[in-house]
Amino acid sequence: MTKRLCVVAAIVLTAAGCSSPRDAASVLRDAQQAMGSVNSIQYSGTGMNAFFGQALTAGQEWPRRDMSSYTRTINYEQRSARDEMNFAQPTFGGQQQNTQVNGEKAWNVGPAGPAPQPPAVAEERQLGIWLTPHGFLKGAAASGNATLSGTEGASVISFTALGKYKVDGTIDAQNHVSRVETKIPNPVLGDTDLVARYSDYKDFSGVQFPTKVLIEQGGFPLWDLTITSVTPNAALDLAVPEVVAGASAPAVQTMST
Repeated sequence: MTKRLCVVAAIVLTAAGCSSPRDAASVLRDAQQAMGSVNSIQYSGTGMNAFFGQALTAGQEWPRRDMSSYTRTINYEQRSARDEMNFAQPTFGGQQQNTQVNGEKAWNVGPAGPAPQPPAVAEERQLGIWLTPHGFLKGAAASGNATLSGTEGASVISFTALGKYKVDGTIDAQNHVSRVETKIPNPVLGDTDLVARYSDYKDFSGVQFPTKVLIEQGGFPLWDLTITSVTPNAALDLAVPEVVAGASAPAVQTMST
């Protein structure tokens, strides 16, 4: 009888352990395991980038600018990123554009060299790092304030980025980050929704990454990308140029980032 009771007790304890509720940390661990761990990443493709806030008529979409090629490289540990855009047609800011950020410093690289950008631009580009699929997982895990809620068939992780932005990320049944959203201030439009949707994940050298990226700001598409190439742990060491590090009055930035 004693032996039978011990067996029953063991079964009950095992079942209780298996049915223990999930928390934010366990959901993030499962997603990181499914998607693969990286310290940096580079992804390339084609698509469009819209000219945010420049609609000709109120209520219309932001003007679209098709890109013949797009490459983004992110170093999550350095908190740096570089975007290289080649537009199909001449556009404001140049047909080839190179935008960079390292921590609290942002700059554009053009024919005349690096041009410092305002702190607000640096903050927006920095936030963009944590809105990427792997960036979201890393940011949430390191935040110390991540919480878990749920919808049918998905988990929603929320955390505060850069000390003030509430970021919500949806992790689907395949443990892929499918949606990340927040609100960012705009001097003209006020707080605007920024929503990134990720789909059609594929394996790239052992790392899962979406081949379809759609980002909306203020209710209209800002980026619409088809990703064709992904390099996990790509090399990127962005040193802040001296002219940027010492800039006291950054140039005004009017183009979409």
